Amino acid sequence: MKTPLMILSVLALSVSACGQKVSEADVPQPVKAAFMKQFPKADHAHWGMESKTEYEVEFKQGSESMSATYGNTGEWMETEKDLKLAALPAPVRATIAQNYADQKLGDISHVDSPKGELYEVDMEKGEQSMEVVFSTDGKVMKEKMEEKGNDEDNDND
Repeated sequence: MKTPLMILSVLALSVSACGQKVSEADVPQPVKAAFMKQFPKADHAHWGMESKTEYEVEFKQGSESMSATYGNTGEWMETEKDLKLAALPAPVRATIAQNYADQKLGDISHVDSPKGELYEVDMEKGEQSMEVVFSTDGKVMKEKMEEKGNDEDNDND
């Protein structure tokens, strides 16, 4: 009896960590309008809730995979775009080479928000996994240790 309960608990935590999927019909009109205005050529949009007041939409724009987060009244909070290592600014690549040469690089994202631009890089070494956030000039802004296999999004604060 403990095993099924444990499995259900893990599943519940997984769903809450990744956000809740919602249909486009359940997304407030101001949020959809802000998204359509900012990304009129977006394709394959999939909506989710990051919290009770934040909506995230994952989409394609041309060949790029992106996501954008909006407050429930339509205010833009951030946009993330997947990148290749070569697309990172030279100072970020230099910091990675100097301080994280022993790490295996995973997902790389450019994050744009009203606060400015950042770069998020997932890294792992053995059983340790972390997300490192860099400024455009290569300064490490944050290191966040994660359990291996955890795809939880970072809030960039």
